[in-house]
Amino acid sequence: MPNPGDNRNASGIDKALTLLETISDHADGISLAELVKQTGMAKTTLFRMLEVLKARQYVMLDDATDRYHLDLKSFELSVKGMMNLSLVEVAIPFLKKLSALTQETCFLGVYRSGEVVYLYKSEGTLAIQTHAQLGSRLPAWCTGVGKALLAFQPAEEIDRVVSEPRQAFTEKTLVDRVALYDELAQIRLRGFALDNEENEEGLTCIARPIFNYSDGVTGAISVAGPTHRMQRKLKVVDLALAEIALTVSRRLGYIAPLRNPSDRS
Repeated sequence: MPNPGDNRNASGIDKALTLLETISDHADGISLAELVKQTGMAKTTLFRMLEVLKARQYVMLDDATDRYHLDLKSFELSVKGMMNLSLVEVAIPFLKKLSALTQETCFLGVYRSGEVVYLYKSEGTLAIQTHAQLGSRLPAWCTGVGKALLAFQPAEEIDRVVSEPRQAFTEKTLVDRVALYDELAQIRLRGFALDNEENEEGLTCIARPIFNYSDGVTGAISVAGPTHRMQRKLKVVDLALAEIALTVSRRLGYIAPLRNPSDRS
């Protein structure tokens, strides 16, 4: 016979996770009133849960602003989860090498249901400000890393994502369905994806997929920088990116050779 307490526990866990996810979406913190509005939970329930999470160091309250932030334990869990991914362990030293070679900011991301999740960022000497941050999610169809991942997904997943409504983030965002299909087909042919100010004005990003032992795409890496700088050195950057992507893929057991990085047809 089902135990009524099980449903209550499941509901409590769901609320706690919703609360943590909502706080994580606000880099500048979030007030109790805003949490009530965004989660739809009662103020007293939220306050009790926040007190428990504070005591366990999963959230913290900034007394100066009365806004809640994720605390140390939440960060520790995310780092432990990432480090259990062999992709991250293998890729980190090579991303550091790539950012040193290109002097630009390099990213590692994975695909999750139409979005790219950024797992690691390595800043070069020419650092940039961008929406892509460690742990953040962005639409796959308008980012360099995301398109490099989406292009190699199963056809039904591509159809699902391309069929959904899309908003334009800049004047160059590809929102037309046919144009996006064509773009993804070109990525599969040439082996790299290009975000030419599609997600952020003034920012250009070039990305390549990472393959594993089963020939599946397990992640993607990119180099991003201001358009005026990236356009001048795009071919040189892509040669370095292609070499690093191939090396990481081979470390993950990928055997078949990637397309020649100099073949940009």
